[in-house]
Amino acid sequence: MELLIVKQGWYGERIERHVRKLAPDWHVLSISLRKGLPRLLEEEDIEKLVSALLSQLPRCAPRPDVVLFLAEEPTACLLLPKLAERLDPGGVICPVDDYRVVPRGFERQLSAELRELGVPHAFPRPFCSLSSGQGSIREFSRSFGRPEVEVALSGGEVAEVRVLRGAPCGSTHYMAARLVGAKAEEAPRLAGLYVQIYPCLASHVEDPLLGEDMIHISAELAKAAVEKAIRRAMAGG
Repeated sequence: MELLIVKQGWYGERIERHVRKLAPDWHVLSISLRKGLPRLLEEEDIEKLVSALLSQLPRCAPRPDVVLFLAEEPTACLLLPKLAERLDPGGVICPVDDYRVVPRGFERQLSAELRELGVPHAFPRPFCSLSSGQGSIREFSRSFGRPEVEVALSGGEVAEVRVLRGAPCGSTHYMAARLVGAKAEEAPRLAGLYVQIYPCLASHVEDPLLGEDMIHISAELAKAAVEKAIRRAMAGG
């Protein structure tokens, strides 16, 4: 798969490192957008910023199957439709780990513009809630997104945790390594705790529609994955 990562700082850099580490068969390119963008951008400003971004790509860069857009400022997301228009990717993933970066109304606006361009897209809230999608987004979600694990038990304790699909930031693998030796009944609670200790990249800002902060949702997703795996292990499969 041809993956293009657009990053804007430490948040994106951390995700890029983890994705590159675990998806060595993918062809991964990345470009960087500066921080400190003005709050308002004219169309001419957007054109210039997108052109500057694309100038970082090799001349013969392939058409991306997925553009992973890792913004840290709301203004950066204004570039997304123009970037999609120029690249014509198979899909766009713009994770929302902080409500302040992509409020719901802004997401609807961006979705409408991407839909007009015919570009499949996903705005997972948080990133580790991604479980499927259209076309190439589905392929990405088979490896990264909503945590799925297998657990082996021995003497009522966790003997091994195998990550089938993990959070793009790496928190699932961090959690899995630390669960070994935990009592089976304590493992789900600890899973949620370890994800937050990692530290999870999701924010403490509440999403008004979900009624929860992103970091709590991330912890609950990890907890649910471990609970499910332990039930399977106790049932013998």
